Amino acid sequence: MPTVVVCSDEFGPLARAESQVLGIPDLPLVPIPHPLAGNDIELVRAKARAIAAEVMAALRDSVEVLGQRYASRFVTLTERRLAGGAVCVDEVCAFDPVLVR
Repeated sequence: MPTVVVCSDEFGPLARAESQVLGIPDLPLVPIPHPLAGNDIELVRAKARAIAAEVMAALRDSVEVLGQRYASRFVTLTERRLAGGAVCVDEVCAFDPVLVR
């Protein structure tokens, strides 16, 4: 079933880390500019319009194309955050700025 995760760009690295842990490293993650909370309705609509074409393409494209396009999205940022300090519970890690080395 075609699936796309729309996530705030602030939470993209966490979403990618979770998708890797869950065995779906090429899950299409489409970032929307953070924050959404507190935005007026016109700004929310503008943000949604800005990503609509990418969401539609991700729902239509082949698994191979999606893998090429999305497998590396947020990976570098995720790795940098984990290298800078992370709190890990079982197989799930979350960035903690207090732990920056």
